[in-house]
Formats: sequence, structure tokens, C-alpha cells
Amino acid sequence: MDPWYWISEYIKVFCGYLFLMFLWPSVVFCNHLREKTKSYRFSFCVTAPIVVINTIVLILGLLHGLRPWTVRLFMYGIFVLALCKSLISYLDREYRRMMGAEFPDVRALKGKYRVLVLILLFFLVCYRHAKKAVHFLSFDYLRKLKKCNWQKVRIKIKGQIWNLGSGVSRFFWRYGILMLVLIFGMAYFSYGAFQMPSYGYGDLYIHHKWIYGLIEGNIFLEGIYPEAMHCFIYCMHTLLGIRVYSILLFLQGIHVSVFMVATYFLLRKLFRWRYTPLLVLMLFLTWDLSNADLIHSMFRLQITMPQEFGLHTVFLCVLYLTDYLESKQIKERRGEPLFLFMLSLAAAVMIHFHVVLMIVIVCGGFAVFAWKQVFARENLIPLAAALSGACLIALTPMLGARMQGIPFNASIDWAVGAMSGKESRDLREQHTDTEDTREVKELEETSEGKRKEISITAAVLRSVGEIFDQGYAVLYGRERGAWMFAITAALSVLLWLSGRVVRLRQFHERYAGYRPVILTSVLYVLVYAAPMVGLPDFIPEGRFFAPGHILLLAVMLMPIDFLFCEALRLCSDAVLRIVSFVSLAGIYGIVMATGSFRGFLFYEMSRYNAAVTVTESIINTFPRYSYTVISPTDELYPVIQYGWHEELLTFVENCSKDEYAIPSEYVFIYVEKKPLLYAQSHFFEGSRWMGEEKYLEPFWNMYAMKYPDSGASQSPEILASQISDQDAERELPAYDSAWSMYLQLENRTILESKAYHWCQQFARQHPSVLNVYYEDEDFVCYYFRQDAGSLPYNLGSGK
Repeated sequence: MDPWYWISEYIKVFCGYLFLMFLWPSVVFCNHLREKTKSYRFSFCVTAPIVVINTIVLILGLLHGLRPWTVRLFMYGIFVLALCKSLISYLDREYRRMMGAEFPDVRALKGKYRVLVLILLFFLVCYRHAKKAVHFLSFDYLRKLKKCNWQKVRIKIKGQIWNLGSGVSRFFWRYGILMLVLIFGMAYFSYGAFQMPSYGYGDLYIHHKWIYGLIEGNIFLEGIYPEAMHCFIYCMHTLLGIRVYSILLFLQGIHVSVFMVATYFLLRKLFRWRYTPLLVLMLFLTWDLSNADLIHSMFRLQITMPQEFGLHTVFLCVLYLTDYLESKQIKERRGEPLFLFMLSLAAAVMIHFHVVLMIVIVCGGFAVFAWKQVFARENLIPLAAALSGACLIALTPMLGARMQGIPFNASIDWAVGAMSGKESRDLREQHTDTEDTREVKELEETSEGKRKEISITAAVLRSVGEIFDQGYAVLYGRERGAWMFAITAALSVLLWLSGRVVRLRQFHERYAGYRPVILTSVLYVLVYAAPMVGLPDFIPEGRFFAPGHILLLAVMLMPIDFLFCEALRLCSDAVLRIVSFVSLAGIYGIVMATGSFRGFLFYEMSRYNAAVTVTESIINTFPRYSYTVISPTDELYPVIQYGWHEELLTFVENCSKDEYAIPSEYVFIYVEKKPLLYAQSHFFEGSRWMGEEKYLEPFWNMYAMKYPDSGASQSPEILASQISDQDAERELPAYDSAWSMYLQLENRTILESKAYHWCQQFARQHPSVLNVYYEDEDFVCYYFRQDAGSLPYNLGSGK
């Protein structure tokens, strides 16, 4: 398919996201946001729509009133009313400006007179602007230009150009560099969706199913589960007509920019030099990873899933909690950070419970250094009220569903069970291939033999050693981990000593923002190492990586921030800005030159790109519900709102019966001539500036133990088998779950061979009926058309 098709779909999702996440709340809550700061507006816009949409959709679902027209009426109705109110306010101001103070206010006029005046004002304003435009374009205006003093005109034009250049320069240094970093990050995390435009993770099928449940008016389709992301996507689809498949494919690659901006705002508050947060983000986007869990967590940042959708709330909660505890202004102003903290926490609870655990850990690390402010009476009571309010807003729809008899989703039981740490511990203990892990085990065995008497000091040193071995060393390798551990320890000691030396008190206060970041980075490592040292696995599978890794990188760049801050006293601001920009580009250049540049990520490959192309072509070409697609489950949800789907396994089994028919006008049969090794981790390829092909080996060395039936491949290589007549003659093995027929390569090969053999046999029985819709060396799509006025073809063979 033409790549411009996917670009157009990406643009649709991007524009829909901007409308629902930013434009809609900016218009609806314009009075509230009118005099607020940019950071306040941003934080409000990325949390309030999530809370409002989740609450509206779930309450309508509880009342059995969730219909597309009710959602459109509510969302568009509020938006249009807010626009009309803003227009009336503008016309009121125009009326006062034109008529003068001696005339009464238009708002004082009664009903029909006020409406009449507003209509006249509207046409008068339109006429005035149109008259200006016509005057500007008229020949009369041009004749006046000929008679003017061109010397003055040139001077004025030069002044305007100078002012424009100054404005562009100010914008670039304030926001331009941040925008470049955001675009760079969005390109990296959106890249896979263009190279392989298919669901890259199995969880997306179940999320699509739940969104489809909302479209049908059913909330909590498979049990109670945080539904904020599903409600948001449902509204994008219902209000703007964007396909759910396209939204799930591209949304997270766009939304990750919100996570990076939230990170920027928090680090901007904690660091002394305003460009250090950009250096942290650039290092996060370019620095290489060697740990399989970190690679997997980075991979998740490109997939539209609830946890990743809510990561920005972690840093927003921390930001506004610290703002609230530090503020000593009037109550109205203190209420702003507390309100945004409540809003961010409510959004987090609505999106995913693991995000809430991250908030508890990160906020706890920051609250340790402000415990007096936390427990002060004037702070504690409002803070407790905000916490209660956030939980009440978020959990009320879930409690309502539970009262109606809806059970909790099974994945919540999995999350609770995973906290024991057994799953993570078993996986890491099995992984003995890497040199780092062997060294860790040898060190443990050696130290165990020498350890006879354990004093308090020895116990502490042992704990620190275990944290290093199972945390820093496993996450980043022994050499890098040692450097990171050393810098963290050195900064901790320096800040501790500076608080106890009178001459260094000023230094301690100036860089007080470093302390909570250091503590939280250590907590991040502790959370990862917890199951290996006998503690519960609070956040399994390294899911805490994104916020934790960023905070650890922030610790690594604290010496740079200190140097820039101190250099500000000696150098001009303009010089340091240029040096900062050069440093930003230098990070990119250094990691590439030293071989530490990031690698390409992967998708779990479940179908050929040709199958995606054919499915999109069928949806865009044929009338709705005029066709049936016969394929594995992967085509079910892309076509569910547009046509019918028949499982390939069901089709092959039914074709052996005497009577079997599919009643739709068109029937499309997907056959893989080279059956895929299903859900193989397929790593991307691309230009050198984007990444390197290096993550396959470190990732699959560990995850091969977790997924023994799967595999990993580096594009353009694809792990697949070959259909044959011999496999077509074999019997389908017995199975407990139909999914195993697609998952295991041997079973899939038999199934695809039988489907191909049937197509060839059907073509011989019905010449000129079966046609090829698409074919290449890996995949073929057959189709035939059935006359609506006669009986459908009997597809059974009687065998």
C-alpha cells in the first residue's frame, strides 16, 4: 500500500489527538485557563480530558445510555456552547469599544433585544474585517503605496524583519530546542508503526475488543479494569470518525511527547540550568541499552497500552505535590498546584494501577525531604482531601459496576500474584548466558564462603553489594553500573556533608532539588532488584523503567548542571545557550562515535505486511458487511466494524464437512505460503541516524526462556516455514485452545498447507470463480464473488 496512506492516517490521529486533548479543554475551560501559566495549561489539558471523558462514558454505560449520539451530543454540545459564550464575550467587548462608555452594556439588554444587537454586531465585525481585506487588495491601496515615502517604508520593513528575527530567536531558545527533541523522540517511537503497520503486541487485541465493547454500549466487557485509555480512544473514534485500528497503531508514538514534556517541566524545576532537562531527554533517547527488561520497556513506549498512556501523570503528580508543599502564597494560589495534583492522580487511577504504584514510589522519594511540610496541619488536611477526592472521582464508576455484579478483570489477579516476585526471579535466575551474570554469581559464591561473622556494618555492606549486583550491574552492566553507582554515591555524600558544614549551607540550599532525584533513582534500582533480594516485586517486568531511568540519567548529568550554573556567573547567558545547544548535539555525536548509540526496537510480528495492505484495501474498496475475511484472528478486530471474519481454523475444519457455506457476497481467503513463526520479535532496520541493529541478541538471550515457542528476527529476515502437499495431508493435531494452532509453527504450517490445498482444489472444481486478489512469494489472498440471488457455494468437500 502507498506509504502516503499511512501518513494520512497518522495525520488524522495526530489532529484528532490535538483536538480532544488540547483544543476541546482549552475552549470548554477557557475562563479557567485564561490567566494561567503555560505549564498549568499544559498539565490541565493532558489530565482534565482524560478524567472528564472517562467519567462521562462510564456513567453513561452504568445507566445503559452509552450510545454514539449521546456522547456526540454531550461533547460537541459543551464545545459549541463554550464557543458561543466566547463569541458573545468578544462581541460584548467590541460593542463597548465602538459605542463608548455612555451606552448601556449589551448584557443589560433584555432577551430579544440582546440577541438582535449581538447579531448586528457579528455582521458589523465581519463587514469591518472584510472591508479591511478588500481595501488592502484594492488598486486604490496600491496607488497610495506608490506615492508614499519608500525610504521610510524600507526602514519600517527592516524594523519588522528585525523584530520578527528577534521573536523567532526567542521562540527557538525557549521552545524550539524542546520541539526538536520531541520530534526526534516521536520519530523514534512512531517508526515501527510505519515499517510494520500491524499490532506489535498481543495485548492490543484485547484492548481493541474492549473499545469495541464501548462502541456497542458495554463497559468493562471482561471485568472491571481502568478504562480511561479505552474511553479516550472511543471518543476519538465516535466524535471524529477515525478508525480504532489507526488510533491504536499511532497514538502512543504521538502521546509519548506528553510524557517527555512532563519530564521536562519536573526537571526544569529541580535543575538550576534551564537546558539541562533537554540534555537528560536527549540522553534518554540516544543512549544504548544492554538489559533485556530495559529494551522491552523501551519497546512498550511505542505501543498504545494503558500503562504507557498514563506515564506522564507520574511526573505531574510529583511536580505539583512539591509545588504545593513549597508554596507560601495566598490560599487561592496554593489551591492551583493541589488541584492539578488531584487531577493528575485521578487520571492515573483511571488509566492503570501500576502507574499509581509508580506515583507512590516517586512521590514518596520526594516527600521524604519535605516530611515536615507534609505533616503540617495546614498542608496535611487539604492534601488528604485531595487524595480522597481523586480516588472518589476515579473509583466511583468502578464501584458502581461492582455493585451491578460485574467482577474484576483477571489481569488484576495476575498483577497481584506477580508482586510475589517469583516470575521475575525465575526468569532472571535462568538467564546465565551473559558475562555480567556469571560474574555476579561468582562474586556471590566467593563472598558467601568468606562471610562467617556478620556485624551491622558487614550487613549494610552486604545489602549495598546485593543492590549493586542485582540492580546497577544487571541493568547497565558492571562497568557502566559501577560508574553510575559511584556518581550517585559521591553526590549523596557531597550533599549530606554540605548540609552539615556552615560554609557550604548556601550550596546545599541552592542544589536541594538534587536530593529527591538521587533518592528516587535509588528506589528505582531497588524496585528492579527487589525480587532477587527477597522483597516483593511491586512493579514487575521492569515496567518502572521509563520514569526511573530518566531520573537516574538526571543524576548522571547533575555535575553538568552544576558546571553550567556556576559558569553563568562568569559567562553571558547567550554564550551558555550556544554551548548548551552544542552539548545537545554533542550527546548525539558522542554516543554514535563511541558505539553507545541506541538500537532499533521491535514489534511482535503476527502477520505479513501484505496481509495488512490487503485488509486495508478491502475495507476501503468494498461496501460494508459485503465480505468475509478468512484468516487467523489477527484480522478480526481491524475488520470487525466493516465486514465479517471467519477463523482460518474454523474454515479448514468445516471444509471437511458435507455442507458448509459463507453467505456474504465476497469471500477473501488469506493463505501464508511461508507460515510465520507467530509473535516473533521482529527488530526493525533503518537509517544510521535513527538507530543501529543491535538489540536482538541481548533481548532474546533472556526472553527466549520466557517464550520458548517464539523467536526473534532482524529485518529483513523473517522466521517462517514452507507449506507443502505432505503437510496438507497430515491431520490437525488435537488442541485445547485454538490459539495454539496459530502460535506453534508446526501446527500453523499444517493449517496453512490445508488452506492452500483446498483453494487449489476449489479452483479446479469451479474454474474462473476463484481469483487472486494479491500474491507474492510469502502470502496470497484468494477471493470469489457469490450471486446474491442464488445459493452460496458449498465449500464442503465431504471428507
